[in-house]
Amino acid sequence: MQLFFCYNKFRGKMENIETIKECEFLDFYNSRTYTANCFNDDGSLNKNYNSFKSTGVISTIFEEHWTKTYFDNKELINKFRPNASLEIQKIIDCHNKNLGCSLYECPTCHDIVFIGHTCKSRFCSSCGYKYKNDRVENILQTAYNCQHRQIVFTIPEQLRKYFFFPFENRINLLFKAIRDTIYSILNESFKKNKKGILKKYTSKIKYSPGFFAFLHTFGRDLKWNPHIHILIAEIKLSNNNSCIPWKYFDYDALSLRFQKIILDLLSKELGTSFDKHKKFLYLLYSNGFYVYAEPKNFKDFKSGVEYVTRYCGRVPISENRIVNYDGSNVTFSYIDHKDNKYHEVTIPASQFIMILLRHLLPTQFKIIRYYGFYRKKHSIHSKMIPLVKQHCRDFRKKLLKYEVSISMAFHRNPFHCPKCDTKMNFVLCIN
Repeated sequence: MQLFFCYNKFRGKMENIETIKECEFLDFYNSRTYTANCFNDDGSLNKNYNSFKSTGVISTIFEEHWTKTYFDNKELINKFRPNASLEIQKIIDCHNKNLGCSLYECPTCHDIVFIGHTCKSRFCSSCGYKYKNDRVENILQTAYNCQHRQIVFTIPEQLRKYFFFPFENRINLLFKAIRDTIYSILNESFKKNKKGILKKYTSKIKYSPGFFAFLHTFGRDLKWNPHIHILIAEIKLSNNNSCIPWKYFDYDALSLRFQKIILDLLSKELGTSFDKHKKFLYLLYSNGFYVYAEPKNFKDFKSGVEYVTRYCGRVPISENRIVNYDGSNVTFSYIDHKDNKYHEVTIPASQFIMILLRHLLPTQFKIIRYYGFYRKKHSIHSKMIPLVKQHCRDFRKKLLKYEVSISMAFHRNPFHCPKCDTKMNFVLCIN
């Protein structure tokens, strides 16, 4: 097999002169570093090639300390986060030739530019940002033009360990508990009868809510703290095709029913060994588990979606919270929501990596989920007013494309020649 890649090694530009074998080109390609612009004027390799790679602090920490951290904690990492080795290596290789690249040539000055492929990992500071933007747009194009409310479901500290491992199964239980809680307060009520016995009453008309659920696994101090934010429409659809406003949310009912549902699910999962702990939690939290459901004043629905989504698609700490990295130790900051005070924590880099790995999700795990009338179309879907009009959707999706997003963020076109700013021609893609 041959690559029809025509390259004149001595003149330093692309020409339709010769065809070289794939193995010859790969030898040449693999000998290149990613620190310079490809060729000097005499045709020799320029070792200061600029691939526009911007390595963040977190990626640098992984690159310098991952190998030792992995071998020191290999058994632990392979048991609890088996995809860690693959995901971290992808982050280290993001935007360099180890993940492949696309090659472009300038038709004016014949400069050659390699654009490295990205890792597309949600755990990557750079790629996670694009993941967030894509998810925000998908939600906006699904939502209806109505008021939405944020509700936060939290579990007490005593329960958090049960949701760490096995991760997928237990987190699915948490999502299920929240779904059942919302449907319960919508279609069921509990009242005491004449004998003082609490009795459940089910509504004859079945109502369906519409909400998006977002999993967050960390607090500001990076500790393991799984909780779920939901954005729920303040309308409910009935089975007789009517749309009714839904403004009142019973905080006490939310807290108590969420407590009962999640503890029952865990009891079924863990068996009788959980019974003693279950009774203890009922006594300790007599008013139910904490559920925040008060209206939060976002500027608009998009702001609310961006607020809860930004923590779903990136590494658990932003780059600007890393105060210092000296090659051995990492200092990061956070503001404790309990006392609203600023704190700084300094720990070894290997310990910092292990803390981040707690929040590494399984590959393809659904961290954002759609429920109710947002999960699938219903009989009166065509009569509802969408938040994003149909004629705007294609244009908005084009704004998420690589060329447009890079141009808007960094004020340069990634496909323009860095020397003469001419639009470059695509030559080939190497994987």
